[in-house]
Amino acid sequence: MTPTPWQRELRRSLTSIDELCEMLAIPPCSEVPGYPLLVTRPFVNLMERGNPCDPLLLQVLPQVEETQTATGFSQDPLGEIADTEGGIALNKYPGRTLLLATQECGIHCRFCFRRYFPKVSIPLNVETLIAPLKTDPVEEVILSGGDPLMLEDETLDQLLQSILRIQHIRRVRIHSRLPLVLPSRLTPDLARILTLPIPLYLVLHVNHPNELSAEFLERREGLLKPVVMSQTVLLRRINDDVETLYHLFRCLIDARIVPYYLHQLDRVEGAAHFEVSSEEGSRLLAELRERLPGYAVPTYVREIGGSKCKQIISAKTGVQE
Repeated sequence: MTPTPWQRELRRSLTSIDELCEMLAIPPCSEVPGYPLLVTRPFVNLMERGNPCDPLLLQVLPQVEETQTATGFSQDPLGEIADTEGGIALNKYPGRTLLLATQECGIHCRFCFRRYFPKVSIPLNVETLIAPLKTDPVEEVILSGGDPLMLEDETLDQLLQSILRIQHIRRVRIHSRLPLVLPSRLTPDLARILTLPIPLYLVLHVNHPNELSAEFLERREGLLKPVVMSQTVLLRRINDDVETLYHLFRCLIDARIVPYYLHQLDRVEGAAHFEVSSEEGSRLLAELRERLPGYAVPTYVREIGGSKCKQIISAKTGVQE
């Protein structure tokens, strides 16, 4: 099958630290064993040349800090691996099933809480993916991964149409970072596929206002018809200041994207250097509430393995409610 323009662009993604440093005119960086570098060229183009502390660069560049051990950090901080059915379905919350539609991503975020997730040994097909849904009377299906929008259009369409034929499914949610790091993924064909007779919610992962490129905003305006929301991870040196978060959430609502969650970092091994204390996060949220309308301030949450819901972190006390 002839690759589409977005697939051709994806195949040109960077996997070499030396090439990335050369493109950005920053000093060469040391190789770090483990989770490999993967970043799309459109995302690199949003980074500031000559700035080794660029907030987009820090999200993808392997750092020596990843090799340091930290108390309380583990390879499976949410206990998902043991709860996964056949490597594809997670029943984390009542009434919802999360399907790992693919394990492929368009970018390797250094703080990814599934970076150690075991690879499924056999290729997955649509019938394999939806099998858990037929016997579990949930109302909502969440497509996650990896990144569901890494699926080819034909496969994604087949998956969504198969879900529609399950009568007890009332809503579909797709979590993706791809439209931000590869805006060419937003095509008329994708817009058609995402037009369903039941509600579909697209939740974008965006951490910094510089990720909202002109190309993404133009394509979002013309093509994305579902309800679009966003979730953000609070990250040290990337967005842990009120001005950055204020600018991010203001830009999101101007683009008709509803800020949904601000996540406390999931304590995955190798990501301790990104952690911001919940007390500091609560202080930032309190300041944001004074400057933004309520609908522009996301809920500040922490996910705890085994819990039936995300735990809200109080904006006043910095502790869980």
